[in-house]
Amino acid sequence: MRKWIWVIALSFLAVAAQADWRLQEVQDFSAVAKQAKAKNVPLVIYFTRERCPPCVRFEENALLPMVENGLVDGYIEIVELQADADDKVIDFDGYEVSRSEIAELYNVTTFPRLVFVNAQGRELGIRMENSGAYDYFPYYFKQRINQALEKLGNAKRIAE
Repeated sequence: MRKWIWVIALSFLAVAAQADWRLQEVQDFSAVAKQAKAKNVPLVIYFTRERCPPCVRFEENALLPMVENGLVDGYIEIVELQADADDKVIDFDGYEVSRSEIAELYNVTTFPRLVFVNAQGRELGIRMENSGAYDYFPYYFKQRINQALEKLGNAKRIAE
């Protein structure tokens, strides 16, 4: 009996640990923007949708391995926005808006999509979308991060 209790307990711990690795759904852009501004790094908004198989494949095969392994720590702030969720978020100016309004603001119509912005929420002109070529994602993601850092006047560069 004790053996089964340990197996169940370890299963719950494994699920809890796995959940910690997931990107956190953004609730307040103004708070995240303050963190990005303090570090002078770009904010990357990961746009996704509920029940989006390409989004799940992109996360598991490309985005999360880089985030989980700390390869982008200190170079970007990254948040996830599920564009079709019903709840609202706080925008960069501190106002409550729907998630779909944020997607419309950045003209995001295909998912998944990564949009790079500065601390004021202005787009830096750098985007990435799911191409399915996950082996190449780390190279191009690091390249886009460096372009965004350059646009912010930050001399720091992530090794390509």
